[in-house]
Amino acid sequence: MYGHPERPAEGTCSRCGTFLCEGCRRWQVGRMLCLHCHTVALGEKPSKRATLALIFATVGFIEFVPGLVGLVLGYQELAAIRRGAAPGSGEGWAVLARNVGWFHVAMLVIIGLGVALRG
Repeated sequence: MYGHPERPAEGTCSRCGTFLCEGCRRWQVGRMLCLHCHTVALGEKPSKRATLALIFATVGFIEFVPGLVGLVLGYQELAAIRRGAAPGSGEGWAVLARNVGWFHVAMLVIIGLGVALRG
């Protein structure tokens, strides 16, 4: 049900399909949501993949390979969030895992170059 019939609709909620005016729409991960769906999406726990991505990225500081797994999982989670297949509350963790994963890639390249130049 449209909450403000006197205002023109600017779009629909990507989760429930409710028509939205400019004042009612909220954005999350590039998706337009109504107030209710935005509140629900923020209240959801991050998915297991978002949690694993962050764990692997963090463990990557001890050993680089898990950091690369965190990079891949972070990208997969961000894609799932954009499709609406995973809760948006995991976006921060997925972005962090992706960025830390790229840090691990950079460190592996630097170490590899150092070994190659010394050897």
